[in-house]
Amino acid sequence: MEFVGLSTIEFSTFIFNLKVLKMKVFLLIVWVCFSQIGHAKDKSLINFAPLPTHNSKTNIKQFLSMTNYLEDKLDIDINYIYKNSYTDILQGFNNQTIDIAYLGPLPLVTLINKYADAEPIVVFKNKKSNSYQYRCVLAKFKKDTFDKNQVLKVALTQPLSTCGYFMTSKLLQDKFDIDLSQQKYHYAMSHSNALLAVLQGEFLLAGAKESVAKQYEALGMEIIARSELIPGFSLVVNKKTLSKHQIDAIRHALISISQEDIDSWEEESISGMKAISAKDYESLNIGVDIPQQGNIK
Repeated sequence: MEFVGLSTIEFSTFIFNLKVLKMKVFLLIVWVCFSQIGHAKDKSLINFAPLPTHNSKTNIKQFLSMTNYLEDKLDIDINYIYKNSYTDILQGFNNQTIDIAYLGPLPLVTLINKYADAEPIVVFKNKKSNSYQYRCVLAKFKKDTFDKNQVLKVALTQPLSTCGYFMTSKLLQDKFDIDLSQQKYHYAMSHSNALLAVLQGEFLLAGAKESVAKQYEALGMEIIARSELIPGFSLVVNKKTLSKHQIDAIRHALISISQEDIDSWEEESISGMKAISAKDYESLNIGVDIPQQGNIK
């Protein structure tokens, strides 16, 4: 290569600029490579929020087999994020700190109404009920009686629990013509706590999930009203933080798992999964203003 007409100084300057350009290109390539590696790593880490009904250790234990399976199958890392309430989980979707959550019907419908990028992908079958559906109930201590003309004390789960204020209000109205908003009610923050509050004589009635209420029948609890069947709990993904490819891969991995593999899991909360969509929950019309606090001081 010839550089006709260039002086020694001009030639040296040209070579220096060429070296600088090469170095800038090299550094740009290195930066792009590392940024892509970092981005891919972030995408492989998925934040999962289980149901806020037990302590964090119990919550994690309930889903370890499932999340270990997904990690092995899809080569991803799943990070557990424990929240104390449904409200915190809904907020986690909004601020994009939660990628996947395990939710009941009412929290799911509430989330979908407020956050368009939430999408249920699979519904779970419970080992105890062997069903993809469940019921909410009203329960009381067998020896207790109530006069619907008197103000009642009612123990509830969480504000966004399907069997909490939402379904308890509906059951009281439909079965006994009682308006829950005119009664005394308190959020005990779990089905078991609500039922125990009745057993301890603090409340007359409790709203709870049927499968949980049946566990207390031997202690004297009596189910006095049952709801219609409700679609079960589901795995809900955040379309804002997960790609379509990731969502499809997770859905396919879960619905294609063999029953033999599921039966080998130690957790009692999962015995099967099937695909589901938001349309399956359209019949669950909230239609009631749910107080976020009880009215007992």
